[in-house]
Amino acid sequence: MACPIRSGKTTRLAAWAAVTPEAAGLLMPDTAAGRVFQDIGSGATWPTAATPDDANPLLIGRFTFSRAAFVRANAALLAAARHPRTRWLVVDEIGPLELRGEGLAPALRQLLAEPCAGVVLVVREGLREAVAAEFGLGDFTTFEYPA
Repeated sequence: MACPIRSGKTTRLAAWAAVTPEAAGLLMPDTAAGRVFQDIGSGATWPTAATPDDANPLLIGRFTFSRAAFVRANAALLAAARHPRTRWLVVDEIGPLELRGEGLAPALRQLLAEPCAGVVLVVREGLREAVAAEFGLGDFTTFEYPA
C-alpha cells in the first residue's frame, strides 16, 4: 500500500486485518499515548518512542525510537511469519529508518529471503521505488489509497 502520510493507512489496514483471520504481523498506530507497535495476532501493544534512559536511540527526522521496541517488533514479525495459520504478513510501515538498514529492516530482509506468506508492506507514497530497490521487490502490486 503506497499512501500519503496521515491518510488512514494503518486504520484501514487494521480494519482489513480484523476480518482476515489469516492476517498476522504488526501495525503501527498513533494512540493518545503516542505511536505504538500492535501485534495483530495477540493485540499486544508497546511504545515505539525512546525514553530518556535509552542510551542509544534510533533517530530519524524529529522522531526518537527505542531500539528495544524494534528488537521486539522484529521478533514478533518473524514469529508471525512462522505461524502455520499466517497467510498474510503485515509490516506497517517501511520508511526511512528501514532504508538505512535499521528499524524493521532485519526482519523484512529475512522474511523476503525465505518462502513465506504474502507480505503486505505499508510504504509512504514517495518511498515506493526506493523501498522496492532496497529490498529487491521485483514483483509487487501497489494498492493506492483509497482503493
